Amino acid sequence: MKKILLTLSIIVAVFASSTAQQAVKVGPLGFILGFYNVKYEKALSDKGSFQIGGNFYNYKLFDIKTTGFGLDAGYRHYFREAIKGAYVSPVLSYDFNSTSVSTIDDTKGKFSTLGISGMFGYQWISGGGFVVDLGLGYGYSIEVSKDDSLLEDYSRGGVRFGFAIGYAF
Repeated sequence: MKKILLTLSIIVAVFASSTAQQAVKVGPLGFILGFYNVKYEKALSDKGSFQIGGNFYNYKLFDIKTTGFGLDAGYRHYFREAIKGAYVSPVLSYDFNSTSVSTIDDTKGKFSTLGISGMFGYQWISGGGFVVDLGLGYGYSIEVSKDDSLLEDYSRGGVRFGFAIGYAF
């Protein structure tokens, strides 16, 4: 986790050296849902931006406990002005997971997935630089690898929801 945060900090510092519009955002629902993320977005043109992010999750649902981290990257096309207003975005992601199932034999194992998503959203920026980003879309994750102890197929699709707050500069 520390390596991911250090890597993201270095990337943010490198991108922050230019004068283009940029934003740093976090998902505020992490403390409730057990899913923490940080995103960095930088305008590339009048209507386009690039966003990278990292996430960490640790949650239990019924008898299944999952812990993992992931990285994602996406291009955002804004309809009026980069990093403000309505956008559409393809996103690629890669997740590393560790899971345990405590039903009968306490099965444990690791797996990783590669995902692709499409998002539609809207990003508000106040006069003081406060950012609110809401998005909705659909994505599909493909199982790339897993331990032999895990029998389930971890490839699946579903609705994607994004909510982040942050600061633009």
